[in-house]
Amino acid sequence: RTEADVRRIPPHIPDGGRFVDIGANVGLFSECLLAERPGCEAWLFEPVERFYEACRARFAENPRVRVRHTGLGEAARTAIIYKPRHNFGGNTIVPELAFDRGPYAQWKEDTPFDEEEIRLATFTQLAREIDIGEVDLVKIDAEGYDYAVLEGMLDWLRERRRKPVIIAELLAEYFHPRWERQAAVVEELVALGYREVDLSDMAMIEDVLFIPRQAPQGG
Repeated sequence: RTEADVRRIPPHIPDGGRFVDIGANVGLFSECLLAERPGCEAWLFEPVERFYEACRARFAENPRVRVRHTGLGEAARTAIIYKPRHNFGGNTIVPELAFDRGPYAQWKEDTPFDEEEIRLATFTQLAREIDIGEVDLVKIDAEGYDYAVLEGMLDWLRERRRKPVIIAELLAEYFHPRWERQAAVVEELVALGYREVDLSDMAMIEDVLFIPRQAPQGG
């Protein structure tokens, strides 16, 4: 899925641009994108300590890549992230997804998992603190928590005359326990100047591209 996502991105980011990777895990998405756009700067955010350390080591020789050990959400707080041992990319802050036993459950009753307390900040807060500047692309992969990441980004987006392209992992209405909040933040994005997206017939888990109605084209 990472390679398929990356193939959609180059038209929207110039070489020498800047992107943000939220829920970077071990940095595979960013590594693939940088192979296509090696001149880009990148900010990566990963809350799980083990994966943060792996991500930092992956980009240790690239001064254009900065890796931060934090998660992002709708408020600055601590949270528990649930980490299934069989799927290193399936870590979620949404307990309903970890403990769902319905027909679409991704975890079973006997799925072994660990818990880790993590620190969350809002993107708006961090972007101001670290002076992140203009951004061409934001990628979010927070396993059902993408809506909260976007909620914490709205004030920052309101300040931007040139808004970034956003790719976020969204969950279908029949699967997401917090669908109403996800749908509400999608409406906020449209109100801020993003093209409308149709979520009525989406797959259970789908990477959705939000493009500003007047998006600059990359080289």
